[in-house]
Parts: sequence; C-alpha cells; structure tokens
Amino acid sequence: MKKNIIRAVRFGHVRLCGVSIFLFFMFFASAIARAEVVDRIVAVVNDSIITLSELNAAASSALDTIAGPEKKDAKKIIELKARILDGLIEQKLVKQAADKAGIEVSEREIDNAVEDVRRGNNMTQDRLLLALAQSGLTFRAYREQLKEQIRQVKFIGKEFRSKISVEDSEIEEYYRQNKDDFFSPASYRINLIFIPVGTKSADKVKAVEAGIAGGADFKGLATAYSQGAAVASGGDMGWLKPGEISNIIETAALKLKPGGTSGAVSAAEGTYFVKLVDIKTKQARTYEEVKESIRERLYKKAMEGRFGFWLTEWKKSAHIEIRL
Repeated sequence: MKKNIIRAVRFGHVRLCGVSIFLFFMFFASAIARAEVVDRIVAVVNDSIITLSELNAAASSALDTIAGPEKKDAKKIIELKARILDGLIEQKLVKQAADKAGIEVSEREIDNAVEDVRRGNNMTQDRLLLALAQSGLTFRAYREQLKEQIRQVKFIGKEFRSKISVEDSEIEEYYRQNKDDFFSPASYRINLIFIPVGTKSADKVKAVEAGIAGGADFKGLATAYSQGAAVASGGDMGWLKPGEISNIIETAALKLKPGGTSGAVSAAEGTYFVKLVDIKTKQARTYEEVKESIRERLYKKAMEGRFGFWLTEWKKSAHIEIRL
C-alpha cells in the first residue's frame, strides 16, 4: 500500500519532467518513514537545515529497495545516505528558489493531485486515509507535502520550460539518425475458445475438436461452447501486441499461419483453442507519426541539461555545510 502511494502523480495542468523525479522520491520517502533517534542537524543549506531524522527517514525508505547481504553492508549504507543527503540538499535549494520566485499553489491544484493519486491507485478516500495513517501521516500533512511538491515542479517549469524550444529541423535530424528506434510493434489478431475445468468440460472439448475437424465455423463454435472473453463476437480478441495476453495462448497463436487453428491447448485453468486471423510484422513509423514524441524527447533532454547546469551553479553560490 505504501509503495502505491509513492507512485508518480500527474498534477492537473502541471506537467512533470524527468529532472524533477528526485523531488517526488525524496518528498514521499521523508513523509512516510519515521525516525526513532534523537534529532540533530546534519546539513545547513543557506538558511535551512536538514535533520538526522529527515535523512534517516529517506534512507529507511531507500533501504527497502536493497536486498540480500548488501542491506547490511556498512559501506554501501554510508554511500547511500550520502547520495540521499545530496538529494535532500538539492530539494532544499529548489524550495528556496521557488520561495524567492513567489510560486503559489491553489487548493484546486492540491485537490486534483489527491484525486490523481486515488484514481491512479484505484483507492477510495477511506483507503487513502487508512494508508496515510499507517504511514504516520495525517491527511492535512499529506496535502501540505503535495502543495510543496507541486510548487517546486511549477518553479522548474517556469524557469526552464519557457526558455526551451525544439525546432522542426532538430526533430527531422533526430528522426533520420534514429529511424531504427521508430517501428510499430508486431501485432496479431486471434479468435479464442476457452473451456474452463469443470463438469462436462471434457465433452465440450471433444465437441469443439470434432467441429474444427469437420470444418465448422470457429466463431460459431466459440459462441456455442466458449466461456472466455468476447463470446458475443465469436471469441474475437482483436489486435494484440506481444505480451498482452497469456504466454501459453500467444505461443500457440504465433506457431500458426493466418487462418490456421490450434489443437486443444491445456492450461491449469482449462482448455483453449486458438485461431490466428491475421498477423502484422513491425513497420517503420512515419515522421509525422513520431514527430511530437521526438519533440518531447528532445525537450526533456534539454530540460535536464539546463536544470543540471542551474543546480550546479546554484550549489556553488549557496552556503552548504555538511555535519554528518
């Protein structure tokens, strides 16, 4: 449940960029974990401080991602904490810059963020409140965290997005140099009959086998015997991409030629019959199809570069004191 809450959020009209991902992780990590040690200052960032409890909270969440012997490796833990502290320092610097720029966040924007979290994790309001309570966080504090998070992302957008433009000539050049990256995936279309394990299932399997052997219409057999998906349309599953259906069905389908029908395919849950209607090999996508996705890719790259440069320079001019 806790991990679900930490998922990235789309904030209404606020568009997120790759360079701000560290803000999301650090913010939620510090909100969720609770430290049980006596506090002290571990870093001073201009007129702000970072406490040991903040660092331990963030580190505690990050340590959950480490498995095996490495979790007890003192050197790795020290290195991890150093990286996390650096991230917290960057977070403080961005916060201070957002304060200076006078960035504001409306209650409506916070409401939208909360709704996105609930919808993205398929949670009711009560489930969200319960998850927050289990994490030691009140709903009011959670909204404050979201407010600060949105404010910082808005600052990054204001400072850098408007100053970056990607020309069509750049997009065209990128497309020419990276054509191999722009192929539509292979896809295939099948009709499916599924007979679950149960009473008289063996008789139904035999009936379908006899029907296929006798040249009966596959869709008609699906309508008569299938208890799987798309029975009303004769088991037509539509166009599928690799990985969109269970491996056992996909494997059976891709062994066939268009128009071919498999024999009975046994699985733990029952028996399948597959008809491969058609198959499309991967095809190169046109420039117009991928133009905007390339523009966004180039924009993000430029954004990351500008933000990284800004942050490096901001650090040089800031008073940063480490007290680990």
